[in-house]
Amino acid sequence: MKKFCAPWSIVFMLFLIILTGCGKGEEASTEASEKKEKEKTEETRTVEHLFGKAEVPAEPKKVVLLSHVSWEGSLVSVGVKPYAVMAYDNEFPPHLTKELEGVKALPYADEMNSEEIVKLDPDLLIISDRYKPLYDQLSETIPTVVVEVGGDWKEDHLKVAEAVGKLDEGKKVIEDLEKKAEDIGTRVREKTGEETFMAVAINKKDIRVFGLTNHATNSLLFDDLKLTPAENLPEDFGENISIEGLAKYNPDNIIDLTFFNSGEFYDSVTQGEVWKSLKAVQNDKVHTLSTTWGFWDPIERQKGLKEIESLLLSE
Repeated sequence: MKKFCAPWSIVFMLFLIILTGCGKGEEASTEASEKKEKEKTEETRTVEHLFGKAEVPAEPKKVVLLSHVSWEGSLVSVGVKPYAVMAYDNEFPPHLTKELEGVKALPYADEMNSEEIVKLDPDLLIISDRYKPLYDQLSETIPTVVVEVGGDWKEDHLKVAEAVGKLDEGKKVIEDLEKKAEDIGTRVREKTGEETFMAVAINKKDIRVFGLTNHATNSLLFDDLKLTPAENLPEDFGENISIEGLAKYNPDNIIDLTFFNSGEFYDSVTQGEVWKSLKAVQNDKVHTLSTTWGFWDPIERQKGLKEIESLLLSE
């Protein structure tokens, strides 16, 4: 019996057909994958904010944040690194220097040039309410979420976290901070008893005395740590006073949040008779913190709590 042997030309053609089929299969698979990835990037969420609603990317990749408080710390705390944020003299807040390495620094200003923001080509813009003109100009073309700088840092933090699709992670950050503050506050109160506290920041021309409410610093000291406030503190977020104005406060402890610990006015305060007459100064209970940006974001609150724990419990 003769064996049938296919001509080499037929075998070669069959091989080409099989190879072409595999190629088309791979091409189709690649196209499907690319299509799926594109659909994923085009998915959006609706985020309600101060000025309305915004359709934002489900997973934004290029976030630009404009605010006079450090909400970029909220982004970092939920695992999102912003593309660009504002910076004083091209420097980020001290407590976020490491976390913001590689982030584009924008000039710190009360008014922002919309054209410069457009050049950044963000897929999400998060701004504070003071940038209403910017919102009016850009919100139709750039997904924009507006957050009100208010008295409750938690609301601000959660809105920023929600804007980037990390609301659950944002809530977990708050829970962890509350537990840490409760532990530290309990131990501080056990040591200090009924001693009173006041937070101050010596500015270039006056002194900021922090109050009891409507500021992240106040909530850290008197809500989270539950320290006893000094008498006569402002009921609201605080007030700016002269050197002589210090006379009506006489706390057992001063939390010093001064950013610039030098200069003519600083020296006139700390070397003056009014300052030296305060109990906290006389008893060496002025606790100077290096975290001085107001505790508006979780990263600074975490570092501030650690610093307060060290200062108040190691003495």
